[in-house]
Amino acid sequence: MNLEPVVTTKNLRVFGLIWSLIFSIISFKTKNFLVIFIAGFFFCVAVFFPRFFLRTKIYQSWIRFGNVLGAINGLIISFILFYGIFTPTGIVMRLFKKDLLAKKLNPSASSYFIDRVTQPTDMKNQF
Repeated sequence: MNLEPVVTTKNLRVFGLIWSLIFSIISFKTKNFLVIFIAGFFFCVAVFFPRFFLRTKIYQSWIRFGNVLGAINGLIISFILFYGIFTPTGIVMRLFKKDLLAKKLNPSASSYFIDRVTQPTDMKNQF
């Protein structure tokens, strides 16, 4: 099964126009002729020959690079969330002996069923 997204001409045009814009901004800052040429090249290719990015593997390489950066970014964010937020919260909860989910067993309890204070009403317009 192929999980790669379908590449359309619109995607290729947007890709080329974004890079054209990036190089245009750089060219205004640096006044370098090569950067101006690259910006014009990306603009012309994006408008007139967007399939050029597929044939030269520029688009695919950029997508692969983005996927690698996304995977690294996901690992870093997961690490920060787990060890920066969830672990300290769990340690504090254990220090104060909080049982928010009521998971501790009570041998003297006849049932763990919790009666509702208000009964559910009409399920129409739930949100």
